[in-house]
Amino acid sequence: MGTIFGFVAHDIESKILILQGHLASKNGEKYTTVQAMIQHEVDTDTTIVRGHPPSGSRTLLRLHRALEFIMAFMLKLSGSSDNDRTSVIAGDVYKDTLAKYHLWIVQKMAAVAMYTLPSRKNLIEMMCKQDYGTVLELLNKVADAMRPVYNETQVLYQKHDLMNLP
Repeated sequence: MGTIFGFVAHDIESKILILQGHLASKNGEKYTTVQAMIQHEVDTDTTIVRGHPPSGSRTLLRLHRALEFIMAFMLKLSGSSDNDRTSVIAGDVYKDTLAKYHLWIVQKMAAVAMYTLPSRKNLIEMMCKQDYGTVLELLNKVADAMRPVYNETQVLYQKHDLMNLP
């Protein structure tokens, strides 16, 4: 299971490094807020740049999609029972969120990775340092705290018609 989370953590970290690189670049002042970044890249027609570095808007959109998955997973996890398989929960959430953006082969690889996930109780015990009861209480609170960030980012991307960046 460490390999699965390691891969995801590495992917998220690489995207954060891309955004930090934009912030540290000669145009860094254009990347101090999400609003400023999107406006700058829309104005300069660089929202779809795939080269090095890829556009900040494109990179953040992938993190935004991951945030949607994480929020939904945490909410479903909090409403499940101790013995429910997180593989089923993650699979359902994946189908509703990230799958539509992934090629068939990536979807199959994700399904194999999720299949290895343990029960809710075992997952929480392996991944969290807090006691089990505290984690269950925090799942909804953390997901609720993510919601305003997700919603505001969603509005910005929709406003600029950037929800389907390649």
